[in-house]
Amino acid sequence: MEEKGTGLITAFDSLFTTNKIQMLKVLFTRLPSAQQGGFAIYIKFLELQYTLRFLRVQPVPRFAGSKPLSADFFSGDSSDTIALLDELLPFSGPAERTRIENIKNMLQNIAKMKEMMEMMEMLKEMFPEGCGGDGENPMDFFSGMAGMSGMDMSSVFDMFGKEN
Repeated sequence: MEEKGTGLITAFDSLFTTNKIQMLKVLFTRLPSAQQGGFAIYIKFLELQYTLRFLRVQPVPRFAGSKPLSADFFSGDSSDTIALLDELLPFSGPAERTRIENIKNMLQNIAKMKEMMEMMEMLKEMFPEGCGGDGENPMDFFSGMAGMSGMDMSSVFDMFGKEN
């Protein structure tokens, strides 16, 4: 996972630099610390200059295996988004890592809830009169089952805006 993210960064960096700039970066490490600040600015200026020239001449090629993010990544399959979050993890600090893990968990929970809702819809179609045969709502049936397992389904459904 970490190697893939580093590889993408290296590919990006090599696309927007030249051998001359890379040689200046090596030279930078040999300079006295008093001169490194100005030299670092000079190197970044050269990279910006090269990047602007490069983009005027040709469009940026798509990196191998990369896909644009969907504008609505909460609908459909979120595996691409989870893969992106996994690629960001190695470059995250502790607070960012926690946020990314929380987002991943939320996306995985949303996917599970969608599966549950699809199953409930299927059960409604199979048993239009209800699961108990006396007009019960299938949601009530599953809420009762969840209660036996110690889960509070009403709070789960409330979290996603569904009435139980």
